[in-house]
Amino acid sequence: MPAAHEKPTGLVTTSMQPAVDPSQLPSASDTDLIFEPASRAEYEQTWRLNADEWKGFLSHPSYLDREIYLGGADLTRDGNATGWLLTHPKFPRNEDDTRPILSSCECILKNAYVARDGKVDKVLAHGIGSVYCRPEHRGRGYAQRMMKELGTRLETWQQPKSGRAHFSVLYSDIGPKFYARQGWKVFPSDHVSLKPVTKEQYEQHRTSQYLPEVEDLTTEGLTSLPLIPNLESKLAELSQNAPEKTFVAFRPDTAHFQWHFMREEFLSEYLGREKPVIKGAVDRKTGLALIWTRTYSADASGWHLSVLYVHVPQNVSGVAIVPSLAALLLRAQYEAFLWEMNSGIEIWEPREELVTAAQTIADDVKVITRDQEHICSLKWYGPETDDVVWLANERYAWC
Repeated sequence: MPAAHEKPTGLVTTSMQPAVDPSQLPSASDTDLIFEPASRAEYEQTWRLNADEWKGFLSHPSYLDREIYLGGADLTRDGNATGWLLTHPKFPRNEDDTRPILSSCECILKNAYVARDGKVDKVLAHGIGSVYCRPEHRGRGYAQRMMKELGTRLETWQQPKSGRAHFSVLYSDIGPKFYARQGWKVFPSDHVSLKPVTKEQYEQHRTSQYLPEVEDLTTEGLTSLPLIPNLESKLAELSQNAPEKTFVAFRPDTAHFQWHFMREEFLSEYLGREKPVIKGAVDRKTGLALIWTRTYSADASGWHLSVLYVHVPQNVSGVAIVPSLAALLLRAQYEAFLWEMNSGIEIWEPREELVTAAQTIADDVKVITRDQEHICSLKWYGPETDDVVWLANERYAWC
């Protein structure tokens, strides 16, 4: 990975494109508006435009550097990531041959599942991110027009054999209403947070409650976990027992985890920290495991350890789950302390046993419903149904 002060390699554009003259801005209902994939140079322009929104403590050059770096991840490389833009044919091209951008976003093609009546189908679905409209162009409905167009395009975009997609997802940071109006239904967006614990607190809780020993996981160790067959079995069983429902999920594969690990590694190195090695923990006796990543925000008080995925084998009974989860959560709390993740740890879509486990090692544990940021939203394209269940709606699926 290039050092933070080096010029990012592979950039096509050299400066940010100017805003469109207000007198030349078209109506959002103009039928001549164009919504289509961005060129490589235009994709980079979208990063330049949205840098102030999402760069956090990174400098502008380093933010561009990070986006290029993440573009090399297995999840996003080889055309899996698409930049989109809304523009108008009347606009003259900029000096770098890019078109003026009224609004922009991106999508990432991901492996996913749809399960009905015990049958699990492997499908391709899109995660949507970086929805942005520059301040000079806001208040005119461009983002709304763009999302309407995107919702239609993603029904067939990158689907094999001219097929149709089943769903796409996004995570709203502007409340629940805007994207819901465009067809992305809000799903439960709950999490549990736990504070960091010192080594002394870690040892005290572990020994006083007779919690099982857990083993740290590195990137290589994750491959030993049967995450995919376990989720596939769970989808088959749940859909067999509830034939009136449709179950969907993203595949918890190494590509998803690698993308998150690359983000934490880039930011850790930018801060002059060592490269994170411990990516989770496992209880070998039960097979339960947590996979996590370090989440850095602009304000260090908000740094936290995000649990990407909670792996609970199908054959583990409820009696064994709670102490095993408690031991894993406690290990995550200690990892948060070691890495100065000041807000502790955060676990999305906590199952009942996880909440119980958290309550055995921490006081005042509450399930928090997010209503402003990272609101899980899904647009269903498949056969008409009112009962879609998003399984494993956890942090690994976020983009």
